[in-house]
Amino acid sequence: MEKLSQTDYNQIFDNATVEDIAVETINIGHLNVPTGRIVVCDPLVVPDSEPLSLTSPTGQFPVKLYMAKTPDAGDRFAVAKLEFSTQRADKWVLALRDEEDLTDIPEDDAFFGFPVDAGLGGFFDEQAGKTYNRFVDNWHEQNPGKNIYDDFFAAQFKKNATNPDDPQDYGDWINFTIPGTNLNVTMFQSGYGDGVYPAYWGMTHDNEIVSLVIDFFVLLMPEGEDDKEVDE
Repeated sequence: MEKLSQTDYNQIFDNATVEDIAVETINIGHLNVPTGRIVVCDPLVVPDSEPLSLTSPTGQFPVKLYMAKTPDAGDRFAVAKLEFSTQRADKWVLALRDEEDLTDIPEDDAFFGFPVDAGLGGFFDEQAGKTYNRFVDNWHEQNPGKNIYDDFFAAQFKKNATNPDDPQDYGDWINFTIPGTNLNVTMFQSGYGDGVYPAYWGMTHDNEIVSLVIDFFVLLMPEGEDDKEVDE
């Protein structure tokens, strides 16, 4: 049993303009995937989230962000993609965790997603997540009373600012390698900010996994989909 997205994300990947909005592709480097157990979450708020049920290919794979240059809200990441293959996806299958059951979804346009409360989404491997959580715990022990975003990650984001000399340009993404390891965690701004966002496996007709995407509901959004997440 599978639930398909109402959106074909190839429309975003294949075109420089979508819905009369310019789309820019930003390559943020590769993600190390040693186990194939992928976590999608807000890495600052729930970094211990459970991985997705399906196991992806293992190796190192590019992460791409598709930025919509909206006329009213400025530059916004519309979709994030972890690209396992250059092969084109034929369908987009809702990514689930073990505890999520499709029979609990009451409507065709409802979905399971992950909550965002710090304005960030991210991909990482389950092994990286465990290592990252130890890093965060150790950082807090060594820096009592400090905030890990303000006092550590903000400087990492600033390195990727479009204009580092602009004090209002804080940077929109990082590809953070955990010190002392070859494991990394990606973090990027989540569309219009906090909310609940779904992930979809890009698959061929033969169910080969070619990508994993996060939809931030900026482009090609079916009417009403942004408020049809399933309560967990």
